[in-house]
Amino acid sequence: MTTINNTFGQVYDNSGDQYEIFEDNLKSFFNAAIKGVKKLFKTNVDGLFETFLANLPAEARQHYTCNECRRFIDRFGGLVEIDENGVKHSVMWNEDVTPKFFKASVRAMKKAVLQSKVVEVFIPQKTQDRPNELLLGQPKTGEWTHLSVTLPESMRHTGSLTPYQQMAEYKTDFSVLINSLQDFDLNVATKAVQLLESETFNRADRVLPNAKFFKDIATVYHNALNAEEKRNLVWLAVVNAPTGLARVRSSMIGTLLEDLASGMSIQFVKSRFEEKMGGYMVSEAPPSATAIVEAEKTIAEKGLTNSLGRKYATLEEIPEEGKLWKPVVQKIKASSTYGKAAEGSVFGHLAEKAKAPVKKATINDIELPTKVMTWEKFQRTVLPTAQSMEVLNNNSNRLMALVTALDADAPTIFHWDNPFSWYYHGGIDGEIKKRVEEAGGRYENNLMRVSLIWEGRTDLDLHCINPVGQHIYYSTGSRRDRFGGYLDLDMNGMDKSSDTPVENMRWAVRVPEGRFKFYVHNYQERVNRSKGTPFRVELEVHGQVYTYEGQPLTDEQAVTVFEFDYKQGQQPEFISNGHALSANSSWNVQANEFIPVTAVTTSPNMWGENPMKHIGQHVFFLLDGVKDVSEGKGRGFYNEILKGELHSIRKVLELFTANTPIVGAEEATACGVGFSKDKEWNLTLRVKADGATQLIKIDRWD
Repeated sequence: MTTINNTFGQVYDNSGDQYEIFEDNLKSFFNAAIKGVKKLFKTNVDGLFETFLANLPAEARQHYTCNECRRFIDRFGGLVEIDENGVKHSVMWNEDVTPKFFKASVRAMKKAVLQSKVVEVFIPQKTQDRPNELLLGQPKTGEWTHLSVTLPESMRHTGSLTPYQQMAEYKTDFSVLINSLQDFDLNVATKAVQLLESETFNRADRVLPNAKFFKDIATVYHNALNAEEKRNLVWLAVVNAPTGLARVRSSMIGTLLEDLASGMSIQFVKSRFEEKMGGYMVSEAPPSATAIVEAEKTIAEKGLTNSLGRKYATLEEIPEEGKLWKPVVQKIKASSTYGKAAEGSVFGHLAEKAKAPVKKATINDIELPTKVMTWEKFQRTVLPTAQSMEVLNNNSNRLMALVTALDADAPTIFHWDNPFSWYYHGGIDGEIKKRVEEAGGRYENNLMRVSLIWEGRTDLDLHCINPVGQHIYYSTGSRRDRFGGYLDLDMNGMDKSSDTPVENMRWAVRVPEGRFKFYVHNYQERVNRSKGTPFRVELEVHGQVYTYEGQPLTDEQAVTVFEFDYKQGQQPEFISNGHALSANSSWNVQANEFIPVTAVTTSPNMWGENPMKHIGQHVFFLLDGVKDVSEGKGRGFYNEILKGELHSIRKVLELFTANTPIVGAEEATACGVGFSKDKEWNLTLRVKADGATQLIKIDRWD
């Protein structure tokens, strides 16, 4: 076609410009450049259309002052993709595939884009002039064609956040992550991972994925060649990171990194970590009334009002995609207790009920399993042909329950696309465990253990009279018995003093049969002579835990806390002494018994087509009749598994779950024992296959 150039007053003939080829080649290059790319990025390049015009022949510029092409170039011409090395590449401009007439303009625009800085993640969104957000530009108006490209369907924005809100989230993630990388170097990140993998930190598996993510990005950040590549790698990490992992400062891993960077001793770092994790990452301050009101609005706006109520899951509710195995013949008795109890009262099902331990075959002496193997080998070679299985319940810390939404149709509040979550709960007193281990005592791997804690500098003492009459107590020469019993911690007396004291007595190799008597003596009251000092004692026998809540003891006063007859391989037979004695376990199951397996499943984050392995990989052996009959408060969900969009109201959600029971305990049929990829297993199974029964011990994942 021909047009009049007003600047020169000349007739300009554009028939040789090959504009149609320019348009087609732009589309082809764009499609090739974004192949396999998840996200594009905006740059701060400015005046790109003016650069385009300025590099055309002077006599042709007026012909290409098209408003639609101007909008396209200025709005989308600065888009780039970032490769794994942090190098950005223009997805629009490549002079090598451009007709000669436009080469100078394309080369200049490409240079300007590559000299600019990435400032934002690009998310397509609908506007009045762009009802189809995947179409960038206006292909045609009237008889005129214009520059345009089309994004693939995979780049269409989905989710509850608007594109604008999601871009804002990415900006915040970028800011938090790059500041964290500048504050904590690779050495600190590496040390954090090493400590969490050492299995010396309680509940380390909950934050290990965050630590590994940060170490990975810290590694590539450290190795980047220049500041621009460092920034680009952070942007790339932000869009590829699972929800919430980029917010290093607002998670437990941030506290750990800060403590390590400050040069704190490992023991103090461990203490701080376990103190915070002991409350499942509960916020330091409760939410204000205003925050609660705002949280109500947020939940309503996101359509999650019915998503927070939690109930214990049943085996039938677990999708088939999550089940790895079911017995050949499976009999599960349903109960109607929950349905009746729930009528008219949210807490009706929590009325006191007698705990009826599951009656299963018990064993006294367990021979070593005939086979030892990894979970991966067991899953590959044994599981496919197993007709039935039984699990030896010998570690209360492995007990778990699957939980799901009370409203089955409510949208999920988690990172994954289903309403199920899980928790581990062994009934173990976290404070006692922390004090024993910090003081250097032996808390785990004992046949029997008794631990005493109290507050202040008063000198309480733990005493034991064993079945042969030996007296174990603080005196030199009396801290051990001839069976290996040992008082390994004595505080505020002959050993060190502390405001958070603990005493610990344990038998690791052999426990003599017969009558045991344990008592606590207030040797010297140093805090409150008139009222005395209260205390708590924990008894563990073959994994089963019992507690005694002691009333204040005054100076020189003593009280028997546990008196029982012990037989090898059995739980103690307590002697009634008029004092409070309770099993510190909400599970209706006894230790050291084989329990039938009703199903084997992975953790809910692993279900479906897009497993979220960074959350943690777990395998659950669901057991017949096992239930957590406590209220389950504080275990309905944890903040670290919630969607990132709920981060701003986390304090309110913590308060909610801490005060809201999980309902339907009596209906639960999806409880059992669980094991993760990052921990030792030591699981003993009795497996029947092809008419033969064998003992198998699974020692680890792989």
